[in-house]
Amino acid sequence: MLDIHTHVFCWGEDPRQGFLSEDTRRRWLTRLIVRLTGLDREPGQTRSEQIRNRLVRQLDESSFSRAVVLAQDAVYRDDGEPDPQRTHVYVSNDYVLELARRHEKILAGCSINPLRRDALEELERCAAAGSRLIKVHTAIQGVDPSLPEFESFYRLAAELDLILMFHTGYEHSCRVISQKFTDPRRLVRPLDHGLRVIAAHCGTCTLFDREDYYPGFVEMMHRYPNLYGDTSILATWPRWRALGRLAGEPESLRTRLLHGSDYPFPPSRGPYLRRAGFRPGATRNPLDIDLAIKQSFDFGPGYATRGLAWFEREPADERRVCRTAPAVATVECGSMINSWDVETGGR
Repeated sequence: MLDIHTHVFCWGEDPRQGFLSEDTRRRWLTRLIVRLTGLDREPGQTRSEQIRNRLVRQLDESSFSRAVVLAQDAVYRDDGEPDPQRTHVYVSNDYVLELARRHEKILAGCSINPLRRDALEELERCAAAGSRLIKVHTAIQGVDPSLPEFESFYRLAAELDLILMFHTGYEHSCRVISQKFTDPRRLVRPLDHGLRVIAAHCGTCTLFDREDYYPGFVEMMHRYPNLYGDTSILATWPRWRALGRLAGEPESLRTRLLHGSDYPFPPSRGPYLRRAGFRPGATRNPLDIDLAIKQSFDFGPGYATRGLAWFEREPADERRVCRTAPAVATVECGSMINSWDVETGGR
């Protein structure tokens, strides 16, 4: 089984690996997640170690054979250089690549902001290092996926046979550059390149958001057979209606839904008591609870394994990326941390 959308975060003890800004650390949602997940009781010398150890332990204890763990690239200025003042969440690609190297169940989902000066080089580097999926966070990273400036990025991703995941629907976990970039209708350009594109969260929003991008997601799913949606964060109170809406769509749409949890954000049992019972999956593991809730809806056969075959490379794929930089290169971390040290004095 595959969870195609999980996260690992870094507190900031070593900013080269990743960090949360001071503003993000203090947000009520961050403090609530730390409390709900019992992170203080997790072994580890630092908060980042506790976060990593909890992920590895709960994934090992779960029924999943694989999980994509996503990196989070920075915000970039118009000149293609990192903008540390507007970057509130950062997890380096090297950090998740190393996790994948050490842990059999983990698949690295690198993150590349196409606004960065070296976006094409980083795309090749991540592909060479084994990442089959690249995440672009439209709202937090300030990326409008419809811009013609990204043609070369999409063209290269298609040549490398990569999967592109875009955040869709309103974002609430930290400060954003623009919510309007999360409209699934903006995904026409990468889809026209024939790429497998995943609309994370299926364009869903909450009842208190100004917009509802879900109708746009449905429209795009009917237009493009190479578009998929993932169900991450949908088994929660703010988006409690979303799973029912998806289950009511035609089979041609439901069979392109991929399972994602958005771990470590925990699922909510309350809205689904009648469907999944008081103990969904008869387990306390949040990954399995999330899956049990979603399997109580009809998303077609093979829902829990959908997309798993994408991460099994063919020899031709490996030949395609062998011309790129070595997998152990650390260009990304080094270039980023230099800018942070100069502008912020480190974190």
